[in-house]
Amino acid sequence: MILSIFFLFVSSVSATNILLRSGGILKGKVMNQDGNQIEILDENGKRVTVPKTNVLKVVYKEHSEQELAAIRKEEERKLILATQGKQSQSQKNQLDTKTAKPIPIKQIVLSPDGDLCEFYASKSEWFWLYGNFPITNQNSWIELLPEDDRPIRISYQSNWLDTTVTILLGSLTSISRKTKIIEICEF
Repeated sequence: MILSIFFLFVSSVSATNILLRSGGILKGKVMNQDGNQIEILDENGKRVTVPKTNVLKVVYKEHSEQELAAIRKEEERKLILATQGKQSQSQKNQLDTKTAKPIPIKQIVLSPDGDLCEFYASKSEWFWLYGNFPITNQNSWIELLPEDDRPIRISYQSNWLDTTVTILLGSLTSISRKTKIIEICEF
């Protein structure tokens, strides 16, 4: 008795419906499977090997034709959604790579305080909360650097215009302005 219940259980578990992407259904028992293919013993006793790329879904329970049609419809819907998700992610990645500009990499050699340096370029920068938080793009000064690898000195200074703007705006809004000075130094 226990043996017959065991065989009944094993036969019901191994009876499968394989929904194919092409629209067909294979019925039988799974004999063997791996990551690439499924081998079944179909209803006629013939061994059939199906590549998993052709399989939409493997259903391990007996279902009516209407239930299998509903399962197929749901699996096809999931497949369409997954394909659309991959396409939109691919499009997003393409947009990201088109819009993202690489930051230029340049070796900067800073000069010690004792070197003789001469003025090269300057750029005004704006700050909020009395110089604690930058408002302007902090990497915009990189375009001012010389093309060669000469040592440079970078410092902040406040000229008369910076001081005047800071006094007038800073007392009302806490906005201040400083000038970044870039100097080229001798070796």
